[in-house]
Amino acid sequence: AKRAIWSTVMVAVAAMIAALIFSLLFSERITRPLKRFMEASRKIAAGEYSVQVPVETRDELGHLAREFNKMAAQVSRYHEMNIEQIISEKQKSEAILASIDDGLVVLDTDLMVTGINPAAHRMLGLEFQAPPSLFCSEIFLEERICDLARKTVEAGTSPKVEEDERFLTITRHGGQPSHYLFSITKIGGGKRGLSGIVLLLRDVTRLKEVERLKSEFVMAASHELRTPLTSMGMSIDLLLEHAVGDLKDKDKELLQAAHEEVHRLKALVNDLLDLSKIEAGRIELEFQKLSVQTLVAHAKTVFKNQVEKKSVELSEHLEKDLPDLRADANKITWVLINLISNALRYVKENGHIQVLGKRVGSQVHLSVHDDGPGVSPEYQTRIFEKFVQVKGQEAGGTGLGLAICKEIVRAHGGVIWVESNPGQGSTFTFTVPAAE
Repeated sequence: AKRAIWSTVMVAVAAMIAALIFSLLFSERITRPLKRFMEASRKIAAGEYSVQVPVETRDELGHLAREFNKMAAQVSRYHEMNIEQIISEKQKSEAILASIDDGLVVLDTDLMVTGINPAAHRMLGLEFQAPPSLFCSEIFLEERICDLARKTVEAGTSPKVEEDERFLTITRHGGQPSHYLFSITKIGGGKRGLSGIVLLLRDVTRLKEVERLKSEFVMAASHELRTPLTSMGMSIDLLLEHAVGDLKDKDKELLQAAHEEVHRLKALVNDLLDLSKIEAGRIELEFQKLSVQTLVAHAKTVFKNQVEKKSVELSEHLEKDLPDLRADANKITWVLINLISNALRYVKENGHIQVLGKRVGSQVHLSVHDDGPGVSPEYQTRIFEKFVQVKGQEAGGTGLGLAICKEIVRAHGGVIWVESNPGQGSTFTFTVPAAE
């Protein structure tokens, strides 16, 4: 019995050892292909698409290995095709950017330069380097450019910049200044967020030079025309004063028409000369403290007779405790008088004109409101350009008054605009900095 027990125990132990060895070998045989699958999956995930799983059996694992290898081959072909397409598109984009005459500067959200085309290299006087490792402040000396770029990144939208403030002037080592028109456009946005911005630089140096030559020509021509026009005006005035009694009625009408046209030409020439001086920066402003009440009272005095003659009510509505203005008294008075004159020209009899004044921050807003025919929307953005008059409402003006107003207000650091609905009157508003 003892021998039988020991024999059974030894047989059982041997059987257990054999079973353990068999199970280890069998599990290794089963798990080895799975480990290969896992290793191949990791390699594909890491970007190694040429990996293949060896096929050793014809069972289900062998079929799985063959399908896995097919999938890996297709992924590899797709990846190669996609990479070639990306490289092709990149080369195409670089060729397009290199052929553009306008300068392009790409900035990331940290305002570091991530791309710049050859035209921008030439415009900014930079050495060609790849990749560019410069910040915005290192290539643009004017702080406002980088400030606008920073505001675009913070707000996520392209900033609104006035047309007159979109010019950038760059002078290289004592050479001639170059003028560029810049614009800022965001890249990306939405759910993915802003990924960067693009600065576009357009060379307008030749246009600026043409504009300068045109202004100088207009100034010279206006100056030369003043003398003969003055002589003609004096001659016609003498004829109207002394020889009008010997003329026929038709001749008197012709002489009177000549008198009016000469004075109109003199006004046009004077306006052209003033506008040319302002645009060329040759007009000097004498800043001083100016009371708004004094300014409005003087303007009302100028139009006292005309207002009474046309039966128009000219009133004022000024906020209490308005601060003094920091302005050139003559120039700002001219602006207000010109706006009132325009309102008086278009308003009907028994109409109303009101001068308004209020403080907004560090600025004083002065407005001239009338109940005339108003300004149509298509003219509201063009009415401050030279020689632009509202169609169907020409009343003998030169078309330069509002252009001069715009330049004078801009020289004071303010802006001017119009708010109007056709048939409901107009409100012309301009801003002047407070003396405080």
